[in-house]
Amino acid sequence: MIEASNYWTVSCAEDFAAPKLNENLSADLVVIGGGYTGCSAALEAAKLGLNVVLLEANFCGFGGSGRNVGLVNAGLWLPPDKVEEKIGSASGEKLVDALSKAPELVFDLIKENQIQCEPKRNGTIHCAHNQKGLTDLKQRRAQWQARNAPVELLNKEQIAKLTGTHAFQGGLIDHRAGTIQPLGYLRGLARVAQAKGAKIFENSPAIRLEREKGSWSVITPNGDVAAKTVLFAQNAYAEKNVGLTASKTAIVNYFQAVTHPLSDEIWTSILPQEQGCWDTAPIMTSVRKAGGNRLLIGAMGRPEGVGRYIHLRWAEKKISQLFPRLKTAGFEAYWSGKISMSSDYIPKIMRLDSDLYGIFGYSGRGIGPGTYFGTKFAQYLISTSQQTLPVELSDSYKDRYHRIKSVVFELGAQVSHL
Repeated sequence: MIEASNYWTVSCAEDFAAPKLNENLSADLVVIGGGYTGCSAALEAAKLGLNVVLLEANFCGFGGSGRNVGLVNAGLWLPPDKVEEKIGSASGEKLVDALSKAPELVFDLIKENQIQCEPKRNGTIHCAHNQKGLTDLKQRRAQWQARNAPVELLNKEQIAKLTGTHAFQGGLIDHRAGTIQPLGYLRGLARVAQAKGAKIFENSPAIRLEREKGSWSVITPNGDVAAKTVLFAQNAYAEKNVGLTASKTAIVNYFQAVTHPLSDEIWTSILPQEQGCWDTAPIMTSVRKAGGNRLLIGAMGRPEGVGRYIHLRWAEKKISQLFPRLKTAGFEAYWSGKISMSSDYIPKIMRLDSDLYGIFGYSGRGIGPGTYFGTKFAQYLISTSQQTLPVELSDSYKDRYHRIKSVVFELGAQVSHL
């Protein structure tokens, strides 16, 4: 029986815990949400001398940050030309350039603060599942190389050597990128933010917001925080009971399954340089190594109800197709998380009200962009210049078809995996 359990939780070397809020406080900034964006914002704001309080409804890393695949990629899910097409040449160029450097920011934070999260900066590989996928990767290579990015197209023999499977037609390796233990990184950010002076409280959900005399009051079950500025950094895990209408994005569920420990012989034959990889299929699959000689496979889909049977049966077949020697390896555990998919696949920084902001919509790229957006938002509070931000502030966001899209993503994943 495969256990429903998040392997990142049981294998995490970083330990972090924070108390409940049981008093009334005041702050310059209240961050609601203890994921990559929230902890990065709290860390940078504290370093800049602001009085920061972070409120997390569960525990830091409860949401997508602690359920992540752990690929630290550069840029967004969209190719760079498409980013510029969607938000304009100048704005797109600025965002693409900024997020090209996001992996460097992540790995610098890890090194500087000695975060125990198994960092490996050997690149990541986008794998062509068919000839159409290979054509797409050739276009992406041309776009990134035009921007002097260190990416390299792999032929069929090269990608077979790097992955240990002959299933792919080619691939695109990005040498800026790498892999981490995603929950370890998140807990490390929280630990460092706390050490820099940020006050972090877990199991302290924001249940209501009130505006009075030019400041906000964030109400929790056992204490309130009065602050000039409030940042919602919950992404796909936004609460709906704080008196505000959460920005409605399509939600994509993504699950992962981890094998039992593999023999050293098999372990060294798969992804020998330990890059993480994902493919070009519309219903994406990811593969990477984890600690303890275990292999992870992930894909879109919600493993609940009938979906549990469909998606986990698919994972068993898929991993044996990619790596026939794993046909009898079996899975030890599985878990899933939610992705906030914005309507144009571009992350948003939204001004909800005076001194009230929300950041959301990473569309499957949470680690680098989340770290970068959180850091830059804190710097914006000091500079007050919108030029500090990687994207322009939005005053509204609408996706009329977000519910339909969410259903379509799940049905598409179930049909594909059947």
